Amino acid sequence: MKYLKDNGYITTSLDTLYAALKKTTLLPEKVVILTFDDGYIDFYFNAYPILKKYGFSATIFIPTGLIGGPAYLSWTQIRDMHSSGLIVFGAHTTSHSHLPSLSRESALKELTESKNTLSDQLGVPINFLAYPYGSTNNKTINLTKEAGFIGAVGTWPDKIQSEGTIYNMPRLRVSGGISLENFAGLL
Repeated sequence: MKYLKDNGYITTSLDTLYAALKKTTLLPEKVVILTFDDGYIDFYFNAYPILKKYGFSATIFIPTGLIGGPAYLSWTQIRDMHSSGLIVFGAHTTSHSHLPSLSRESALKELTESKNTLSDQLGVPINFLAYPYGSTNNKTINLTKEAGFIGAVGTWPDKIQSEGTIYNMPRLRVSGGISLENFAGLL
C-alpha cells in the first residue's frame, strides 16, 4: 500500500468503475480497485488498519452464511468498517458455493439471499458479486443479472477494457508472498 501511495495511485470503487464504463464519469490515470474475498477476520486486524493508514478504500466480498463463524468477520466488525466509508461490501453468495454446479434454484437462492442479507444489514444497495472460486458460466451470469447485481468479478488476470465484461470482470491476484517488483509489474 505504501508503494501505491508513494507512486500516486488512488483507490476507487466498483460503482465508480461501472459509471466510467457507462461513460458517465472519468477515472484518473493511476487508479486501482482493491478487492478482498471471503470475509476472514484477519482482514479486520491486518489489512483494514493499513488501508486506514493510507486512506485507501476497498471492497470485501462476503459469504453471508459464514459471518460470525470461526475465522470470519462478525456483523459488528463489518458495520464498523462500513461506517468508516473506506470499505464497501459485495456479495460472495451465502455459503461460498460453486455456483456453476448448483441447480438454477439453488444458485439463485445463494445469490439473492447473500445480496439481500448484506443490503438489509448495512442499509445500502449491494451491486457487485465475486464468484466463489472465480467460477462462472453463462447460466451463472444470467442468474447474477436476475438477482439484481449490476456487475460481478471473476479471478482471471487482465485489465478491464470495456463494459462487455461487466458480469465477469478480471482481477489481478496478489498473493502475500509477491515481491514489490512483481507487484509493481502488475500495475
